[in-house]
Order: sequence, then structure tokens, then C-alpha cells
Amino acid sequence: MSNTWKIYMLAIVSFLVGTSEFIIAGILDKVASDIGVSLSAAGQLITVFSLAYAFGTPLLMGVTARMERRKLLLYSLLVFVIGNGV
Repeated sequence: MSNTWKIYMLAIVSFLVGTSEFIIAGILDKVASDIGVSLSAAGQLITVFSLAYAFGTPLLMGVTARMERRKLLLYSLLVFVIGNGV
């Protein structure tokens, strides 16, 4: 795979993950009513996601920089499956 293709894929994935925090803003009133909290308390979801994304990404990149990419992908998928199971 050429480096140009990798850069485009990274840009697309970063865009999709970055904009996903704004999706909740459109349905925030429904989320607040479903979980029985105020609108401002539910709005903290956006803040928490943004902070976790901003601080977590560089930390995880630094920690996993020397790992083999295939193993990292498998471990990430395992964590994803366990998280969904919980």
C-alpha cells in the first residue's frame, strides 16, 4: 500500500471519528430525556468525548508505537468486543 493511500485513509478516519462527537449534539434532548438527566448534564457527554479523544489519542500512539500493527489491531478488536459485551 502506498504512503499516499495511507495518508488519505488516516485523514478520512480522523474526520469520521472527530465529527462523531457532533452527532450527539443533534439528539442531545432525546438522550437527556431517555436517561432522565438535565440537558446540560447530558451535554457533558460531548465534553468528555472531546477530552478523551484529545488526550487519549497521543498517549495511545506513544504507548503503542513499538507494537506490531497486526497484534495491536487484534488487541484493539478484543477490547472493542469486550466493551460491547459489557
